[in-house]
Amino acid sequence: MAEVTASKIRENFARNLGFYRKAANMTQLELANKLNYSDKSVSKWERGEGLPDLEVTVRIAGILGVSISDLLADKVKRRVLITRNKALITGLSVGLVWLVAAILFFLFQLVLPDIRSWMVFIYALPVSAIVSIVFSGIWWKRIHILLSVSLLIWSAGLCVCLSFANQRVFMIFIIAAILELLSLLAFFIKK
Repeated sequence: MAEVTASKIRENFARNLGFYRKAANMTQLELANKLNYSDKSVSKWERGEGLPDLEVTVRIAGILGVSISDLLADKVKRRVLITRNKALITGLSVGLVWLVAAILFFLFQLVLPDIRSWMVFIYALPVSAIVSIVFSGIWWKRIHILLSVSLLIWSAGLCVCLSFANQRVFMIFIIAAILELLSLLAFFIKK
């Protein structure tokens, strides 16, 4: 009877580990690196050929954002819906930035038709990037943060360039290029 229970635990853990790892958009190698294990160990656990010790199981649960009970349960909770909801929340937040920009554009057209009211859409770019950076830092992988930071750097440069009538203001993009290089270097620094 004890063998059947141990077998069932391995089977549940294997299925749930694979499901939650994939739902977290993580490869076996990425999970293994976070645990300081080889990807072969993670593969073995997902095939049900063994179990990690309790300390490693606790770390796995923390990394995947689930409980140990979730890893051992008979049925998997559908975390895919949570991932979709995160994407929707991020998209809605960025969409709100553009809604505010559209409202401001409309109001400026009514009240001050002589100004360059279309610039509100240009200013919405770095604001969208900031919103994206915040949500990327909370929910998404480092590559999403890098892309959001890149958008912020270049859109902020565009805002400065279009806001001033000086011919030399385009040199702001030299600063933007240096910032982009620094953000790329920071991205490749290992934790």
